[in-house]
Amino acid sequence: MKSTLIIIVASYLSTVSKTSAAFQPNRPPIPTATTPTSKIRETTKASSPLTSLRAQEDGATPHIVFPGGGIFFYWQAGAVSYLRENGYDLSRVTMTGASAGSLTATLTAAGVDFERATEVALGLAEDGGVWDRPLGLQGVWGEMIETWLDELLPEDAVEQVGDRLSLLVTPVPSFGKENISRFESRADLIRTNMASIHIPWFLDGKLATSYRGGPCIDGSFLSKPTDYDRPPPSNGSNGTTGIQPSVVVTLDWTQDPVLANKSLGDAVSAISKEGIWGILERGREYAAVMEERGDFRGLPMQP
Repeated sequence: MKSTLIIIVASYLSTVSKTSAAFQPNRPPIPTATTPTSKIRETTKASSPLTSLRAQEDGATPHIVFPGGGIFFYWQAGAVSYLRENGYDLSRVTMTGASAGSLTATLTAAGVDFERATEVALGLAEDGGVWDRPLGLQGVWGEMIETWLDELLPEDAVEQVGDRLSLLVTPVPSFGKENISRFESRADLIRTNMASIHIPWFLDGKLATSYRGGPCIDGSFLSKPTDYDRPPPSNGSNGTTGIQPSVVVTLDWTQDPVLANKSLGDAVSAISKEGIWGILERGREYAAVMEERGDFRGLPMQP
């Protein structure tokens, strides 16, 4: 088992990078960070795939996909903040996340404010001396994220997310996918997130994490776009509704031409506070590009 894990993890960085690329096979030319927004919009319109589908039937529930992305969680947070600030009603949307995307999906479904989430995260990083550590986030990120989730999620988080949330985990040694949509308690919801974000060795020095009786690793590992589909209906508790989505929107940072030259190494690096706020703002900016392109057609608006 251990030797199998070592072989698998050795290819982890390149594999996850390829997995992200699967969400946007025709990546546009890479502009610089100083490229005018108008030029980015022109490039994106010409060559990026449409990440949402027009509604096919009345009453179907729109769906948002949050792929993994490490520190680029903040890009997704910025995109969600843009949607909220511009009148989109995300309480009427289902969502699936993996790895860092599981954090975004969970906090979105639970109604957590991402400005506050960022401030709390930066405070924990400051208290943990992350910027002074030679290894940065390595080995300490897991405990910090668990503390962060515990502080941010409301006591009724399971009721808040209802049947709208599902998270991917990767069981070992099958390396298949489990799409988890039933959470027994707030603690179970946090534990599912911790399983979904478990980057081997990096998060807490362990190859795998124990989840519901078995070892698991990062939910985005070897994932395919179809893994983010809503799981089939389940009975009892807070399982899925089984309604096919009318709209699917993918919030994937690798689709942003400004970030297209970033790697997974960048995704797990401890960048500056200013850099983190900059990533969040960039997510807002690109969400505006997506809206202009028509990617959010069909998402419900607030009354």
